[in-house]
Amino acid sequence: MTYTSRRRGTIKTQVKKTNIIKIKSRRKNFLPALILSLIFWGAWIYLVFWQPPANYLLIFSFYLLLFFAGFFSLSLIWANSKIGFLNSLWLISFLIFRYFKIGNSLNLGLLTLIFSLLIFYFYQKNRPKKMFDKILNK
Repeated sequence: MTYTSRRRGTIKTQVKKTNIIKIKSRRKNFLPALILSLIFWGAWIYLVFWQPPANYLLIFSFYLLLFFAGFFSLSLIWANSKIGFLNSLWLISFLIFRYFKIGNSLNLGLLTLIFSLLIFYFYQKNRPKKMFDKILNK
């Protein structure tokens, strides 16, 4: 059963058009993110293989390049920049812990728990709370 509108036709066609617009708006940033990801991975590989870690600036640039390369790559994989950011931050945090020789399994577990809860929080914040609506509307 379709409902008709006076101006633009059926509601189903309007819903399909808005879904297509949303899909196109998600895809428009794919190519720049892919190019940036490849540039950062290339710069990071160059830094790892051809630059000795002589000073702290190179070590800082190692972590910074790895963060941005991981951020863009994981954002493309998960199709969500928040999750890509948090996963990349988790990786860099643990590698910094390893650099200062405090990266053990306990700290890995705590970091995983903290970042998992942050990801869960960001997912729940954007979704409507249907469970509580049923309780409050009674």
